[in-house]
Amino acid sequence: MKKLILGCAMLMAGQAQAGWLTAGGSIDAITVYANTNTILVTLQAGTSNLTNNCTTKAPILAISADLPEERRNRMYSMLLAKKASGQAVSLAYDPAAACEPWNANSSAYSRIERMY
Repeated sequence: MKKLILGCAMLMAGQAQAGWLTAGGSIDAITVYANTNTILVTLQAGTSNLTNNCTTKAPILAISADLPEERRNRMYSMLLAKKASGQAVSLAYDPAAACEPWNANSSAYSRIERMY
């Protein structure tokens, strides 16, 4: 009985860990445009390419235009603070989730889910 309970607990723990991947490093660029609310974040060279279903595999991620303005602003402020201080950032993204569209490309960039 103990083995059965332990086995079930291990299966649930494995499922809880599935999902987000993390790309980390120093920020090379934070890019904003007047025609969109999407904010692009480029990590410095040497950061490995992303594992995702999006067309952009380079370490460029997006703060989605679909997020409420307050959340986008909070994330943007954190990125600016990390960039200004030279601190590294960790950006979590879901490799299986929908990608952020860019112009005619409906699946251009991985969306940032969490940062720290």
